[in-house]
Amino acid sequence: MRLKKGVKKIIIISTIVILFLGLGIYSYVKISQKIAYEKTYEYKLTTIGYSLDDAKEMATKYQDKELEYILKQDQNTVFNNIIKEEYFIYDKFYNYLDYYNQNKDENLTSIVEKVNAGVDKEYYTETVETDLSKGNLILVNKYYYLPDNYVPENLVSISLDYAYGEYGSQKMTEEAYDAFLNLWNASHNAGYYLMVNSSYRTHTEQKETYDEYANSSGSKYADTIAARPGHSEHQTGLTIDVFEKGTGQKDFADSDSYKWLKENAHKYGFIERYPSDKVDITGYAYESWHYRYVGIEAATYIYEHHITFDEYYAYFVK
Repeated sequence: MRLKKGVKKIIIISTIVILFLGLGIYSYVKISQKIAYEKTYEYKLTTIGYSLDDAKEMATKYQDKELEYILKQDQNTVFNNIIKEEYFIYDKFYNYLDYYNQNKDENLTSIVEKVNAGVDKEYYTETVETDLSKGNLILVNKYYYLPDNYVPENLVSISLDYAYGEYGSQKMTEEAYDAFLNLWNASHNAGYYLMVNSSYRTHTEQKETYDEYANSSGSKYADTIAARPGHSEHQTGLTIDVFEKGTGQKDFADSDSYKWLKENAHKYGFIERYPSDKVDITGYAYESWHYRYVGIEAATYIYEHHITFDEYYAYFVK
């Protein structure tokens, strides 16, 4: 049956209207989607120079406040790459970026190391009392301090077989001392004879040590080789200054006993606290003789990954 011309015309017109309506709705949806997309951080990041892949990754990993911060900066891959650093800590996001903006010549790994260790701030500023609940992993440095009256529990005297001075003058915590005896026996079996030159110090004793350097050479010099009272690891009872019997500070670093200690101390829970290539992280001049007890697990990680205890504390303990 043939349709009448009028009906056929109506059908054609209706079809055209429907097509136009469909196209209109499709266009409206596409336009709406485009407008919505242009409001996303993914799109905004591409407009200031980031690749689409980088923009997608950043929009997924960062929160709105970080993304707003990034959009205000010049386009630079540092904002995307810094999160890929092995020891990146999310809570320190702004600290990394602020330090980077002031030190753009430094590589990102160095920036993360310094911020994690706290050395993006002036020494002895923004200091806080250390968390004593951390036990053998308490951090004491130029930003974390011990109470003036702090005395570690379970202090024991070091035998004069292994220490200089009068009996009772050298002390460590019992756990650290037991670990040291294991270390001493291993070193002795290897042909060395280690002696403790300095160990636990009270707040008052540390003040006397620091003041002696400050009075003779000035506080700036004193701060490079001695801790201010309250900021010394020696007050924890977990730290020893140790030499080969018959040697001193000047020649210990070149001795075979030091080479053995450097490569084996971690097996007994001790770390070289102030390495020669980490001065800018620890804030102290190289001390080949200064060893800190942190336990075998932490010491092994620090040794194998060649980081400082300051960095380890920020990433794993704090």
